[in-house]
Amino acid sequence: MKAVLALAAAAAVVIGLWWTQRGDAVPAVVTAVGRSPAASPSPAASVPPGALLSPALSPAATATVEPAGVAALTTAPPAQALRTLVRCHATDSCRLTRGEGMDEHFEVVRLLLEQLDRLATHGSPAEQAAWSRELLAFPDGHVQAAALALAARLPPSAETAAAAVSALSRSYDAVLLAKAYPVLQQWQQLGLSSGYDDMFVGLVHTGGWQAAQSVAENVGPFLNAGNVGRFEQVARQLPPGARQQALLRSLRDYQLQHAGG
Repeated sequence: MKAVLALAAAAAVVIGLWWTQRGDAVPAVVTAVGRSPAASPSPAASVPPGALLSPALSPAATATVEPAGVAALTTAPPAQALRTLVRCHATDSCRLTRGEGMDEHFEVVRLLLEQLDRLATHGSPAEQAAWSRELLAFPDGHVQAAALALAARLPPSAETAAAAVSALSRSYDAVLLAKAYPVLQQWQQLGLSSGYDDMFVGLVHTGGWQAAQSVAENVGPFLNAGNVGRFEQVARQLPPGARQQALLRSLRDYQLQHAGG
């Protein structure tokens, strides 16, 4: 009898090990956007599909924003919705479309622009200033332009001007630069032009062709007695071509205006 019981116990152990090792016996993995009905409750499982992005629940967990979550974005405070979108874009965890390529990026951009509009109406001045500075660095010209437009409506600050200069210095977007010139002139008249010269010189030298051409054609209002010599030197260093000719014209116009011609 003891031998029979021992054999039964050994068989039970073997069967238990076999079931433990089978993939279909393991509960479905819980992610930040849902769980298997058979899985036990966990902090990750409490986040419904399409919920607003929350901090990572573990090194392996990534929260996801899905199409169903767009409605939640529209009812959340705009600053919270913006944070959600920026984070999921940065971690490549947005799942707002079923398309391929840049579809996801463009959908995030569309939603960011909507939330910036909401922020301009419902956000506090401090939130608006903080988000305008942050989104000036977002990798999309439409978002950067909207952030710049928001910043232009706020009380000017050296911090915001510096954020704009930093972002524009890395830009290859001539359309964005065209929208930036009036704002930069507005800040310049208030003495907030720190970094302008380095930004424009860098763009003329190493910016994309269209950005460099744009700066060469539009730098005139930013010339002054303290920096005109530097830009004259830049013009001499440029290879012959449209960019050099545009910068020379800007310099001639400046000299004529200040010579009374």
